[in-house]
Amino acid sequence: MNDSNEAQPELKYGHYRSTLNDWMSHIPIIENLTLGELILPGAHNAGSDKYGNYIWAPTTHWSVCQNDSFYYQLMNGARAFDIRLEFDMNIRNGDSYLYFYFHHNGVRSYRELSQLAQDVSSFLVHNPDEFIILDFHKLERGNRPFNFKEFSDRLVRSLGELIIPREHSRKTLGQLKRISRTQRVLLAADHHPDLDPQAFCRSVQHKWSGSAITDVQHLESFIKTVMTSPPSSSFPWSLSATAYSVVGGPVSIPKELNDWFDVNKPWIHKCSIINVDFFEESNLVHNCRAANVLKAQSRLKQQRHG
Repeated sequence: MNDSNEAQPELKYGHYRSTLNDWMSHIPIIENLTLGELILPGAHNAGSDKYGNYIWAPTTHWSVCQNDSFYYQLMNGARAFDIRLEFDMNIRNGDSYLYFYFHHNGVRSYRELSQLAQDVSSFLVHNPDEFIILDFHKLERGNRPFNFKEFSDRLVRSLGELIIPREHSRKTLGQLKRISRTQRVLLAADHHPDLDPQAFCRSVQHKWSGSAITDVQHLESFIKTVMTSPPSSSFPWSLSATAYSVVGGPVSIPKELNDWFDVNKPWIHKCSIINVDFFEESNLVHNCRAANVLKAQSRLKQQRHG
């Protein structure tokens, strides 16, 4: 987490508490924006963190993308999770046990789907007006073909009334709050007939460099290209602002992220989800918060003069 003495971006329109766990709740002006219009700090490979109890310990440093658990990520401001799951089935004493494990490029974390649901639910008990996007980016086979029906049933059963129904996915935060006191989680995944059509929205479009090995210079050039013609903001899309080295794996680049996504520069204002590794080591949450205030303020001005 950032040193509390480090200068953070100031908000020009209003005085809001500079908290991380409930930062959305303290900028009520964003209620006139939809989830697709928000600028959100995202946790790339959210289930691959340093405490995931990896099966292949020697390869951990090539796979770890975050510092700690889902709950930690939420408490430190992440509001979009980039998720990759594998399906596993074990048979013990004649009984079948079905598991959905997180992984990064096939290196398995022992974070399991139930942990994600539990952390999200616990977080929203204490922070009921924060909104979260769970982007199920990859649902892949482990030792069996992926069981979409079981995955969907488990997630809907565990998150229940927290899920934003598909029909409400394009409403503003203010409208969502008026509709329900609990619907705060958007589920996104590629279409599959076994996924609950009311609970799951369309997949999040991803923009990434296309190269597994991406240095900072290549990444900056890629982002610059995306920013010349970014996707529409009608539904959330994800920009992968991540660097990876052959020697060390995922690289923490807080200095570059702070520079590229400074609220006084244009890139952040064109973004939706900014997916990064070790996200809380940069000013990303604070910059997104400030950018959302500016965007919402501009929207209100347009409405008043429209």
